Amino acid sequence: MARPQKQGLDYFPLDVVCNGKIELIEAEFGLTGFAVVVKLFQRIYGERGYYCEWTDEVALLFGKKNGLGGNAVSEIVGASIKRGIFDKTMFEKYGILTSVGIQERYFEAVSRRKQVCVKEEYLLISYTQFSNCVSNNRVNVDINPENDDNNPQSKVKESKVKESKVNKSKVEESRGEERKENKSIVNETKENQT
Repeated sequence: MARPQKQGLDYFPLDVVCNGKIELIEAEFGLTGFAVVVKLFQRIYGERGYYCEWTDEVALLFGKKNGLGGNAVSEIVGASIKRGIFDKTMFEKYGILTSVGIQERYFEAVSRRKQVCVKEEYLLISYTQFSNCVSNNRVNVDINPENDDNNPQSKVKESKVKESKVNKSKVEESRGEERKENKSIVNETKENQT
């Protein structure tokens, strides 16, 4: 049985120079504001890839998990929506956090996947740009008949070699002789020291 296709990402790009929107969040809430936004990006990219559901309950659990109160997280999310880090219409209509930038980065990252399932109503960008991998009606669509990442492997049978009893006994004899020689050297050294 095949393993289910992962929807999220293992990592995502984060610009080394933040844009003005994130700088304003940091100016208003300090490093906590910056950290919450990055943690939200981790949640978005890591779970569904291009959005995450956001309710008061989710905010409360998110805050607890990250050592903050639900109200503090809700304030930061509200300011992030106000400043355009997350799309206001999508939040008000569907209760999700997403943006054009998040979706562009996600679809660029999954462009080599054989299939990607999306909810068309959540898209802020035209899925025709990515139609080679996106399925807007939850039916899987193949990108290419052949996947560049596949590396065929062959199984090699391991041969078992029987040990010779004659060789084994000779090795044991030689080890025994070495031990006797080492003991006699140690004994001679002790006698010379006294």
